[in-house]
Amino acid sequence: MRIQVVLSFLLMALTLQASTPELGKDKLRRLVKLPGIAFQADWTFDPERGFTIGLPHEDLSPQIDNLRKDLKGDVSDAQRYYQLGRLYSESGDYTSAEESWAKAVELYRKTIEQQSDNSEFLLEFGKSLNNIGRREEAESVLRRATRVGSTDWKCWVTLGRFLDAQARSELTESSRNIRKRTASESFKPSYNKVSHSQRCLDEAAGCFEKAVTIAPDEADVYFRRAMHHSLENYVLSEIQRFTGAQQDNSDPLTKCFTQKSLSDLQRSRDLSPKDPKRILGVVLFEMYMAKDGKIKRDDESAWSSLPDKTQLSIRDAMTRLENMAQDPDEHVVAGALEALGILQGPILRDYCCSVSSLQRAVSLDPNRDQAWETLSSMLIKSQNYPELLTVCQDRLKFKDTAHTRMLLAKACEKMKLWTDAEEHTLAAVKDSPNDYGATLSIAALLLRRMQDANVSAEVNGWLGRAESLLNTMPEQQKSRQQVIELALDRTIFFALNDDLQTARKWVNMVKEKDNDNDIAQEIIAAMQY
Repeated sequence: MRIQVVLSFLLMALTLQASTPELGKDKLRRLVKLPGIAFQADWTFDPERGFTIGLPHEDLSPQIDNLRKDLKGDVSDAQRYYQLGRLYSESGDYTSAEESWAKAVELYRKTIEQQSDNSEFLLEFGKSLNNIGRREEAESVLRRATRVGSTDWKCWVTLGRFLDAQARSELTESSRNIRKRTASESFKPSYNKVSHSQRCLDEAAGCFEKAVTIAPDEADVYFRRAMHHSLENYVLSEIQRFTGAQQDNSDPLTKCFTQKSLSDLQRSRDLSPKDPKRILGVVLFEMYMAKDGKIKRDDESAWSSLPDKTQLSIRDAMTRLENMAQDPDEHVVAGALEALGILQGPILRDYCCSVSSLQRAVSLDPNRDQAWETLSSMLIKSQNYPELLTVCQDRLKFKDTAHTRMLLAKACEKMKLWTDAEEHTLAAVKDSPNDYGATLSIAALLLRRMQDANVSAEVNGWLGRAESLLNTMPEQQKSRQQVIELALDRTIFFALNDDLQTARKWVNMVKEKDNDNDIAQEIIAAMQY
């Protein structure tokens, strides 16, 4: 009897020992996640351009196509090529932008010979020259434009912006020199460069004052003067740092947010009452000014910790947008609702009201990519995944791109619709074969169901391609999270193939970058078999 009991326990132990690896592997498969989606519902600030809300590069292909169809093949194309360059630049296609501006320069030379007193042509000629790097000639042309069009505020604003950019560039080392310099060396501009930078700022200030005098009721002159004040503080802070007058290592961008700039921005907003972006820009500027230029995007208490005066200003902005949303023009209403949704959600953390406003915005104008982005982001933050799935499906009907496919795949993941997620991810890779996120997503989805050698080889191929894409990505575009996500998938892949030694090397890489990573901890626990 005793022998029979011992044999029974041995049999149970052997059974448990044989089944534990599969239990561990099942857990590893469940730990696989699609890489995070970079929602473009954020904002950035630059002292020359102010706040940019959301999408850095819009889809302007319809406008580009229409403009190219309008090309005549003669000198009248100069303006069209200039506009093409601007559209390509805003789309992120800088090579095509430079080619278009170069063509504009060629045609403007011929045009200016016959219309030398046309200040509009001179402005676009000068800007085109500047955009292809011919700064000295650009400056000469822009100065000529102010003489020809001395009563045109646009001439003075354009020259002022050119001088501001010159002031900034004198303190910014070229990328070629940065690559040559060793890590231990630091860049310090010469005395002549610093002096020239200050002279450019002084002259630029005069240009903006001239523009305000000429056009006191024009919104853009106040916006541009506000940006000059911000850039001036930024550049002077850099000069103080270089000369040793400033001892702290604070970010010079924090010096941009002053009452002087805010007053001009508010004047610009009041002169363009139907421009929701101006309203949002003032809100953000005042928030950053109240916080000395330091706001954490994920700080849930950012709103409540603002001074009463700033909170009142934000409430005033909401009232302006709510009133604008009653306009008879649907395009104006959609823009107001989009701005209101951004104000309610990412800024005030009122996700429910934000979702409502943004849903109304996209129903009126489905081409509002920024509204779609923010809407998806708010639904994820509020964990309303069924509604997220519906929104992503609706958006795909209007725009089928790799990005919209990946958003839908992420929504499918949240709803555990794995087959649909795989279908949309494959479509995204087909549309954009060099998209790192889509490539890693395919690997992750296959990894979830990897149980035989054929699938294992396929997963390894996708992981290798994702790794290659990540390695060739410019450093400024590569995030720590992307590296971690690849390393986690690699860890699980090797663990499922019983190569625990290599798996541990990959998971240790994750811990080096994020020691408290929860998924890494769970993977380590699952590998203990």
